[in-house]
Amino acid sequence: MDIRKFLKQYWFQLGVFVLLGLPLLFLMQENVLRSVVLLLSLIIWLVVSIKTKSIVLSSILYILITLPLNLTYQLPTHVLFFNTDPYASGIYTNYLVPTISILDIGLVLLIASYIYEYGWRHMWVILHKYLIYLIPLGLFILLQSVFRLDLNSLVNGGRLILGILSLLLLIDYFKTQKHSNLYKYVLWISIASVLVQGVLGTIQFLNGSSLGLSMLGESQVVSGMLGSSFVTLSNEVFLRAYGTFPHPNVLGGFFVMNVLLGIFLYSKSKGFYKKLSVLLVILSGIFVTLTFSRISTLLVLIIVLVTLVHRLVKGKLFSFTPLLLVERFTNLISGNDASWNDRVSLMKSSFSVIKNNLMFGTGLGNFTKGMEKEIPSTVNGVLLIQPVHNVLLLMVAELGVVGSLLYVFLLGKILVSNVSKMNWFKWLAVLTLLIVGCFDHYLFSLPQGMVLGGILLLLLVE
Repeated sequence: MDIRKFLKQYWFQLGVFVLLGLPLLFLMQENVLRSVVLLLSLIIWLVVSIKTKSIVLSSILYILITLPLNLTYQLPTHVLFFNTDPYASGIYTNYLVPTISILDIGLVLLIASYIYEYGWRHMWVILHKYLIYLIPLGLFILLQSVFRLDLNSLVNGGRLILGILSLLLLIDYFKTQKHSNLYKYVLWISIASVLVQGVLGTIQFLNGSSLGLSMLGESQVVSGMLGSSFVTLSNEVFLRAYGTFPHPNVLGGFFVMNVLLGIFLYSKSKGFYKKLSVLLVILSGIFVTLTFSRISTLLVLIIVLVTLVHRLVKGKLFSFTPLLLVERFTNLISGNDASWNDRVSLMKSSFSVIKNNLMFGTGLGNFTKGMEKEIPSTVNGVLLIQPVHNVLLLMVAELGVVGSLLYVFLLGKILVSNVSKMNWFKWLAVLTLLIVGCFDHYLFSLPQGMVLGGILLLLLVE
């Protein structure tokens, strides 16, 4: 091998690898195993970019591979003139800590590789018609953070802007820069991810505790322990499946997304890969039950039923939902469900937060700080220090009326400019976004949730 020719040909990939890999040497002092996982992920990105000869494709696959990993690094709360207070009512709150995710690395890789591979002029062609919306939103987030001297808001705002830019680049990629094997890569990665998350979730459910895989971002939880998400059914306590996601509801959303993705890939595949697409749908539909997420389970049933009806498939429909999950739904109807009462309490508190920060909001990621004086409690007296489980209310509370309008106008412009004629499948994707957004917050508040939401939006464009 000619080393000079190799370095000249792949200088960008090697430079990015070194630039991102060096800081991991310092992070090893805090967590060796997590640093090794991060380094391995970058090695995978480097190898795939060289093998496929497409840095953009490699970055897309990197985001898809690392999507399930809840790997984060908490920044110092005191940086320059920023002074972030991570306490709400005297209680340390993770939502108030500025945090960088492995998915942030993926978004940066995507944007940088797009610029390198297609050039600044192409970037201008993509972005110029959105700048009238994008620049005001970016300036609003920057000024909101600076005036509040809040690093948490700045970091979350930066992630939002990176996500929007990445969405625009991916729309362009799928429309104009298609790779012949892209859907095959996506299908294999999705099946592997669903299998891994499903198996991990099953073992967590059966053992009633986490598996000690913190180097992959697994939450440390035990059935019945405060802070863990579990259900009590038939007088027995069950730990809900987490996988390596921060909460079972997010894992449920991951499986719902893969059901839709499997249906989409089925329409784009032939022969053996059609069967793989069906397998992806089936596996996601089975594993979602162990999350005990009613919204996710209901969405999977609706999506599968509508798809079968649309394709006029005859035969019996088998439900993978166990009887215990039926009790999970009947609790909601009978009014004995604590999680529903908690959601209502958070919604009531959100109205006060919005009222007190009507025009300019609390700052992204600061909802819990905004309700500091009116934090609701569970029936057991535990403080509910978490975002309201409704994307619209959370957005208005954190961005205010001004920021929310800027964000909605930008998102509306993106959709109007790129979404062609709607069909039954696209309406299912819209229904998924609406229902999840009405009953949970992760599509707007968590890095993994934002990427899940971005993938659902991409399904509207294709």
